Amino acid sequence: MGCQHAPQARKAATIPLELTVSRDDAVDAVVAPPVGWKAQPLKFSSQHRHQLWLSPSGNTAYGVIFFHLPLPVGTDLALWGFLNQMKKSEGEARLISKRWDPNLGALRFEAEGGLYRIRGNLFASGLRGWVIYAGTLRNASINEKELELATLARESTRMDANAGISGK
Repeated sequence: MGCQHAPQARKAATIPLELTVSRDDAVDAVVAPPVGWKAQPLKFSSQHRHQLWLSPSGNTAYGVIFFHLPLPVGTDLALWGFLNQMKKSEGEARLISKRWDPNLGALRFEAEGGLYRIRGNLFASGLRGWVIYAGTLRNASINEKELELATLARESTRMDANAGISGK
């Protein structure tokens, strides 16, 4: 089993006007979707819940995936499980990069599936985990402004304080 990293407290940040902040109990997080982005129907199974918001073009997304871990594992093993699930749902999953961010208390990663390229932050705490991401369609040109907003939303998202990750 991988080593579990203790998440660091995150400083409260000023939320930009381009984002709307609200509590989303389905994914145990305070989410920050960009103004005007459309929430999609919640995807869920017995092990995960996935909420995403699509940009006006439909080519960019901001999303939060909350999942249950079978054992308290570290972020590397949780990422392995995430990529396996991505491969099942999209037909492929390729890790492009990953690095531990001690200031965030999370694993930052970039991965490509059959349809999407995601830039995610992965948090693992006890038997719970989150992936918060900014994603783009692989077969469409990247709208830099939309990707910037999705990234800002990702960085403004806070997990449930009761999960052992502070800094709402």
